[in-house]
Amino acid sequence: MLAILLGVLTGAATGWDNSSSAGQSPPRTAPKHYLLLVNTAIAFMMTEAELHQFDQSAYDGLAIAPLHAYDTSRPPSVAAMDAEMREWKQFTHKDIWPWVYINRMIAMNPKENNPHSDTPYFRKIAGADLDDAEGAQSDFLALWRNAIASARDSKMPGIVFDQEFYNNYAEYDIGELSRESGKKPAEVVSKFEALGARMADIASQEYPDSVLWFLWTGLTHAGYKTYDGVSYYPSPTYIAIGLLDEIAQKRLRLRVLTGGEGSLGYCHDTLDDFRSAIGKRDSDMKSTLEKYSGILETAGTMTLWSDRRANQVCKTASAPTIEDLEPYLDLLFKSYRYNWIWASGDGGYLAFAPGVAPRFDAVIRRSKARSWTTPSTR
Repeated sequence: MLAILLGVLTGAATGWDNSSSAGQSPPRTAPKHYLLLVNTAIAFMMTEAELHQFDQSAYDGLAIAPLHAYDTSRPPSVAAMDAEMREWKQFTHKDIWPWVYINRMIAMNPKENNPHSDTPYFRKIAGADLDDAEGAQSDFLALWRNAIASARDSKMPGIVFDQEFYNNYAEYDIGELSRESGKKPAEVVSKFEALGARMADIASQEYPDSVLWFLWTGLTHAGYKTYDGVSYYPSPTYIAIGLLDEIAQKRLRLRVLTGGEGSLGYCHDTLDDFRSAIGKRDSDMKSTLEKYSGILETAGTMTLWSDRRANQVCKTASAPTIEDLEPYLDLLFKSYRYNWIWASGDGGYLAFAPGVAPRFDAVIRRSKARSWTTPSTR
């Protein structure tokens, strides 16, 4: 596990001290615990009322995307992002993490019938823009750079990175991506690893002590597919591997969290199932954490719902209400220092709604107060 992550404990609400800038980074210790809200917040949609509600929440930070997953407009400048951050910080003293998607580089898949990805921008990409033939990789890297620079300027801990191929889930299979891009699987691996290395270098240039919070990495899924006797991870995992290898080889000061969306998942039928999933993930990640010691740490995740009628996300779960999910939160918070909650409207969880959010916040606060002050029993 990490010995250091980002901020000195200063008595601030989040416990993170983000006072350093590029080129200035004294050794600093991590906050003991941290909870991030992820609920598809998009910059242009944020309102003063929503930020006030978030400021009253049980969370330490919120992920806000400068552009949503399917937005192909020009990446906003650092100055524009900084201006948004200044405005938002008038209404909340908590952390705001820029949230960047890889989806910008991924081709649409007609078979998946996703109207959001059926645009000329995505249709012109062959598989993924691995050679920047269509400029999509350049657009992605510009957004990545500017988001990290804005996090630095705004004294935020870092950024959230989403590797999900919203345009084309079939391309998690590296054989499928190989066919669509016209490249051999090994070449796809090399291209994605090079992209991850470039992302690490950019992050180090702009904000050398930043935290890169991956919602998932796929590092628990070795052998996801096999071609010609070679086992492969899911395609996006090679971005994470390239980034981690670059940090390790160059001894960069970046820190990486792997969020668990693909290994823990959001849903568990019973508390015992959740405990088993955590144990399996611990086992599956052991050698990887040892390899990237001091760089990589596992973060945890789950989702919440108000009651059984509203629960459209985890339909087979035994817990009927948010109050019945409190033991699950206890287990999550005792298992990981850093956690994020997926607040889905499909679970009746509207985290910015004053008539809904306080009920969820009350349960989260009770669990935090209990779990963050007692040793783990799992």
